[in-house]
Amino acid sequence: MRFRALLGSFREYAWEPSDAEIAASVGLGVCNIRRFDLNTSPYRPIHWLRRLSSQLDGVAVNRYPDTSYLSLRRGLSEYLGVGEECFVISNGGDEAFDIISKVFLEAGSEVVVSSPSYSMFRIVSELMGAKVVFVQRKEDFADDVDGLIGAVNDRTRLIFLCNPNNPTGNAVEKSDLLRILNECDVGVVVDEAYQEYGSESFVELTERYSNLMVVRTFSKAFGLAGARLGYIVACEETVQMLNKVRPPNSVDVITLKLAELALADVEWVRLKVRDTLAERDRLISEMSKLGGVKVYPTLANFFLVEFLKREREKVYQELLKRGFVLRRLDDPILRRCLRISVGLPEDNDALLDALREIL
Repeated sequence: MRFRALLGSFREYAWEPSDAEIAASVGLGVCNIRRFDLNTSPYRPIHWLRRLSSQLDGVAVNRYPDTSYLSLRRGLSEYLGVGEECFVISNGGDEAFDIISKVFLEAGSEVVVSSPSYSMFRIVSELMGAKVVFVQRKEDFADDVDGLIGAVNDRTRLIFLCNPNNPTGNAVEKSDLLRILNECDVGVVVDEAYQEYGSESFVELTERYSNLMVVRTFSKAFGLAGARLGYIVACEETVQMLNKVRPPNSVDVITLKLAELALADVEWVRLKVRDTLAERDRLISEMSKLGGVKVYPTLANFFLVEFLKREREKVYQELLKRGFVLRRLDDPILRRCLRISVGLPEDNDALLDALREIL
């Protein structure tokens, strides 16, 4: 078999194990596994599912969806206040990054990434044969704007930013983004997967900067990670280029119907965001009282905890034996940190009790 040569040394995405796999590895029942590693919403929009079930008879699953996704784009236009022609619809945010990479990158081109950040930035870039240049964040995890701009050369095609950043939870400063947009004649991608939880959105800047692309998703605050729906916001000219490589029917008709119900009920999303933020702040407050830990500030539905006196791996394994799954991070500056997603109140309480016992 003649596979692509680059796959021999390619570092793929580290897939999260299933609840069943984790349960089997630690000898617990699946019902005893509590996930704090996925950054998804703990709130399932059951009322949308019930409405959807009552409307399924009218969904034309025997036909392809509208390739232009016009109805969804109109709903997003009302939600975000930009024109319906400014959206590219995708199967989750990951496909959005894949579409962008296919438009901008080729063998020999370069990409600049503010690091540490979401690993898919590297993956989609390297799969196109591009070299990824990582610019280390500052000590407080802020973007090193001078470093990012200084890393741009004639081969650079894209700069990837994340707002708020996964896994550090801090925001991209608007003044920093404006400087990058004005000084760098390359595509700038801002991942706003977690924006609904509190950071400033840069969607409106796409009307002024043709080199800006903002990627959004229904996977986080909307509670639809399993439905796989994302989108890119960009100027009309850039959208036309992105649509040249976008798969015509990657979002199914049932997901589109679910998105329609979600956009008609944005107030429920905002309510659950408020609940999540209240739980996040409570969880951070209680965790900060534990000895030997440092909890970092965040604008997302997750946060970092650094273990100052205990080995991170031992804490991770002790929690895992009790059914709590947290996220280990492989970046050197995060080697003592675990990332924790905010869960339901009862799950958060159980995690706090387990940490008090372990620490």
